[in-house]
Amino acid sequence: MELAWELEQSASPIGLAAGRVADYELHQTQSSAISSDDVYRDLAETLQLAIAKLNDNINDVSLFFLISWEPITATITISVTDDQRANDSKTIVRCHFTELVAQDGEGKVSLGDVSADLSFWCKEFLSTDQEFTQFSLVALYTDSSRHKASIL
Repeated sequence: MELAWELEQSASPIGLAAGRVADYELHQTQSSAISSDDVYRDLAETLQLAIAKLNDNINDVSLFFLISWEPITATITISVTDDQRANDSKTIVRCHFTELVAQDGEGKVSLGDVSADLSFWCKEFLSTDQEFTQFSLVALYTDSSRHKASIL
């Protein structure tokens, strides 16, 4: 089952700055995946969308393809950013794993433990994706601060 993507124009890369001029395009979706296979499938679709947007998203200061996992909200956010990780390009891709949050609340899964799987899957996916390898970007993954990201 494919994810249903919504496009939101936002003044903030995290979608919280209402009332300002829209500088960012947020491509957002929700995943009901629970099993590892389904989570991987939806993660792969999220990565594919972010990669498909690279031609329009890269500028002169782009260096990193930043994948951020937010374990508290079970949300993965992908952006292209500069060497200081301070200025994101205009397109942000985000997938919220709603059922993982529910599973975590019931004690069936630990969102902190999901991070290791996501990091591995991102590395595996990006290392074999021919479209991504055409770009000179360094892939980073973090489950905390964007300044504590590690190279995939």
